[in-house]
Amino acid sequence: MFDPPPEKLTPELVFRDYAPRIYNIARRMLGNDADAEDVTQDVLLQVVRKLDTFRGDSQIATWLHRVTVNAALAHRQKRANRQKHENGEIDDDTLGAGGPISPGKRWNVGPEETVLAAEQASIIEQAIEQLPEPFRDVYVLADVEELPNNEIGEMLGLSLAAVKSRLHRARLRMRDLLAPHFEGKVTS
Repeated sequence: MFDPPPEKLTPELVFRDYAPRIYNIARRMLGNDADAEDVTQDVLLQVVRKLDTFRGDSQIATWLHRVTVNAALAHRQKRANRQKHENGEIDDDTLGAGGPISPGKRWNVGPEETVLAAEQASIIEQAIEQLPEPFRDVYVLADVEELPNNEIGEMLGLSLAAVKSRLHRARLRMRDLLAPHFEGKVTS
């Protein structure tokens, strides 16, 4: 997709061309449709209000990506604060050991099998939803959105080492979450 010059950007064009991607990023980061819809609406309203400030120094997709990630993080923070007030303190053990739950086994279903692509995608999305938020954020931005680690660190306010550590731990957890669906019996 090419980026139109800033003077050609309209709210309608942004909505038509970028709303689905905004929603998908928010959905993956927040883990549910209702929150993703709220964030998408917030981002699109923010874009309508601030579209005239977009100078074209970066691509519109990059700008919208950053606005979406920031909005999703802010939404999550509001939700966490609301829960904190309702339930007392939130359990902060989600960053626990993070190591693998079980030893790795061979997968008997390869990603190249397109017949199962839709089912696999659903299983993977469900696994992403099960990741603790700090891991999910880094995993989605790195392995789904394919952003470089240094950019992820800037977006999330993390050091490069923290991004790499969280990404490694997220991948280990993803392996454990996906293993029951894809592992096979190892034969000697």
